[in-house]
Amino acid sequence: MKKSVCTMLFLVAALAVAAFAGDDKKAATQGQPDAAQMQAMMTAMAPGGNHAHLAKLAGNHTYTMKMWMDPAAPPQESTGKRSAQMILGGRFLEEKYSGNFMGMPFEGIGWMGYDNLKKEYTGAWIDNMGTGIMDMSGTGSADGKTWTMKGTGMDPATGKPMTTRSEINIVDDNTFTMTMFGPGADGKETKMFEMTCKKAAM
Repeated sequence: MKKSVCTMLFLVAALAVAAFAGDDKKAATQGQPDAAQMQAMMTAMAPGGNHAHLAKLAGNHTYTMKMWMDPAAPPQESTGKRSAQMILGGRFLEEKYSGNFMGMPFEGIGWMGYDNLKKEYTGAWIDNMGTGIMDMSGTGSADGKTWTMKGTGMDPATGKPMTTRSEINIVDDNTFTMTMFGPGADGKETKMFEMTCKKAAM
């Protein structure tokens, strides 16, 4: 009797495993991710070395900025503060700027990340000098010290789409620079502004 009960339990367990395996195959054929797809999804969502490079830009900084409204004229200079941190489990860099521009208070917020699927850095920028969102994408160096990003937005002076290019360079552990270029009056690329950020207690 005891042997019979054990045999029945074994058969029930075997049938349960078989049924589970069958359900798993059925789920895969009905659009549910299988084991390989789940692994691919986990890899795509995991932060990696490129995200660690972005973390070098985190911290509290003061900045000085030079902006060229007219390439032939001296730049306008302004100063401010920047705070940045990695968010969402180290997947994105969130930046917040505050200062002044042309005698007016200035605030800006930016996000930057690395898209594991697109294999590129991506970003977005908003500020209180406009109502649009600038999208950016680009590449970074293997050592994580430089980035080149291209952005698309609207030119407030003309009301037409505008493409920009920015270069971010880590100078040392306490300093990084960002330079942005855009279309000049002649249609050729010209320097719009350059910013130097230095770490500071805030």
